[in-house]
Amino acid sequence: MIRFLKELYFAEFTSYFRVNKKWFSRGWNLGQGCAGVTIFMCLILVGISGWIDILVGKRFLISDAYQLQGWSVSFAVYWFNYYVLVIRGHGIRFEQEFNHLKKSKQTFLRVSCWVMEIFTAAFFICSVKAYWNFFHIIPKH
Repeated sequence: MIRFLKELYFAEFTSYFRVNKKWFSRGWNLGQGCAGVTIFMCLILVGISGWIDILVGKRFLISDAYQLQGWSVSFAVYWFNYYVLVIRGHGIRFEQEFNHLKKSKQTFLRVSCWVMEIFTAAFFICSVKAYWNFFHIIPKH
């Protein structure tokens, strides 16, 4: 299970690294790959922190007073991903080896990434809706 999650993490980086590979520099694409992974990690973290607030019964982790901390955590998650995937080279190495994997494994990892992205988005949306309902927040349109 751990190996699958690790490969999924690297495959997610690889998919975002290759999105506009032809039009941008290698450095830009490396940052883009890390940003793609970071977005989904932060969506999961915001969803979890919303449920923690609901279970505790108090707006604490997600509130206007803690926006700076939220951006700081996002920034830290991005640099953690950059360190692991680019500086340590794990993501770059996997991206180079990705074409040499069996076609069935490549397809499985791509489909798994899409499924993970869909479930992450659904989890985030459901968490936000539950948070709004629990704390009686009316979103501004």
